[in-house]
Amino acid sequence: MSYENWIKDLKVGSKVIVANNYGEKITTVTKITPKGFIKVESGKMFNPDGGERGGSNWNYTSLLQLTDDILLKFKKKELISQCEEIRFSELNTEQLEQILLITSKIVK
Repeated sequence: MSYENWIKDLKVGSKVIVANNYGEKITTVTKITPKGFIKVESGKMFNPDGGERGGSNWNYTSLLQLTDDILLKFKKKELISQCEEIRFSELNTEQLEQILLITSKIVK
């Protein structure tokens, strides 16, 4: 599906990505005006072409389609972030052995 068709098919409740120079965030469409302007959870408004209404050329913000591949990328990033917060010193020996058993195929 083309980007133009995807934008036209958006509905309130659709999950989208808001992307700019600093990263990407999954959000939800909260309103679509009769002229095709799109509002998302953060309150940002987007033009019917997907570019941020009143946005800056220095930090261009736009809507992107949330695909299954991108959703998996976000999920993996979140899981890695959670794993980085594990305090291994507070785990017991059995828990550490289980982690090593799971990761031993990767660590080698």
